[in-house]
Parts: sequence; C-alpha cells; structure tokens
Amino acid sequence: MAQSMLVTAWNLAIAGGGILGGLLLDSLGVSAFSPALLVLLTATLIVVWVARQQGFRAMPC
Repeated sequence: MAQSMLVTAWNLAIAGGGILGGLLLDSLGVSAFSPALLVLLTATLIVVWVARQQGFRAMPC
C-alpha cells in the first residue's frame, strides 16, 4: 500500500509540475522560468540547511 501511495504522489507531483510549468509559460513566457527556478532552489536550500542536523548526522568513529 505504501508503494502505491508513493507512486501516486510522485505521479501527481510530476503532473502538477507540468501543469504549473505550462501555466507559467502560457502567462509569462520563457523568461519567467529563471526566477521561478531560483525561488524553488532557495526553498530547497533552506529545507536542507534546516534539516542538516536531523537528516545528516555524523557517524561516531
């Protein structure tokens, strides 16, 4: 069941990205992709920076 939920969520994310990208392209044109990409990359950097202590713990030697 978890595997089917993961596949469904992944497919919804891909479809949602395609829809939002198409709307962005249709309404603002190609030049809107660079700022949108910078916003998404900044959000990703913030998530990784905040989660680095929990997700990437150092192994004791």
